[in-house]
Amino acid sequence: MRPDLTISIISADNLALLIPCLRSVFASTHHVTLEVFVVDNASSDGTADIVRCEFPQVTLIQNTRRQGFSTNNNQVLKRGTGRYLMLLNDDTVVLAGVLDDMVVFMDSHREAGAVGGFLLNPDGTFQISFAEFPHPILEAIRPATNWTAQKAKRSSEPFEVGSICGAAMLVRREVIAQVGVLDVAFDPIYSEEVDWCYRINQAGWRIYLLPKSKIIHYGSATMNREVPRKYELLLSHKLLFFRKHKGWMAANMYRVTLGVVTALKVIWWSGLSLLDKQYMIERKLQQTLLTRVWKL
Repeated sequence: MRPDLTISIISADNLALLIPCLRSVFASTHHVTLEVFVVDNASSDGTADIVRCEFPQVTLIQNTRRQGFSTNNNQVLKRGTGRYLMLLNDDTVVLAGVLDDMVVFMDSHREAGAVGGFLLNPDGTFQISFAEFPHPILEAIRPATNWTAQKAKRSSEPFEVGSICGAAMLVRREVIAQVGVLDVAFDPIYSEEVDWCYRINQAGWRIYLLPKSKIIHYGSATMNREVPRKYELLLSHKLLFFRKHKGWMAANMYRVTLGVVTALKVIWWSGLSLLDKQYMIERKLQQTLLTRVWKL
């Protein structure tokens, strides 16, 4: 019988967080049937052996060399048999009943193509896990990551969003059949879930965030260790998103606006640094950013 939910978890030398994540998945889920995959992304910390020993119900995929986020998850998206398929970071802890509730929501909302879990920092505070789709000018001035943060903090009912974080993203099987899997052009990381959500939305599906489906996410604990030159990669993949979906004009609009805004910040912080040396660090950061922008 087909399971209700297939879960894809990628791990690379992150055993200390992977094990609690897996334990939480199985301990917190009581009503839906699970198919769980762990993609061991060429780990050297014994991940494969420990997962086999402690979680024999998990299907293990072992990479012989490191792969990117999209490539790794696509292995599971193409093999998984669940009615729904979920991307779940290895640095998460799933709280009680969350996966049950997410499946129930999807079963009762046929218009929903995807739902996101409500992410919390390890101390229980709110973590931004959704955004509206980026606009080339507005994204360059102020990234659109917290447009309804206050609404999310005080809301208890599901609400529609543009894109959701790939750390905890559940997608309907029919959606994947229609729009395809993650785009590997965004490997190793960044903007792949925005691209996926955009394609899902353009195909006529709605995307929701579920405030009651709380998942603890350690976030940068993994990213700081695994992704070199993160900021350059983030900028270049935003540029790729605009080029793919909006064309070269929009991509260049983003690049130029970002350059102009950063140059103005350099001037501002340079002026302040003449008055107080504490502003010199910020000036240097903006100068470094400006150099990176023009290299895009």
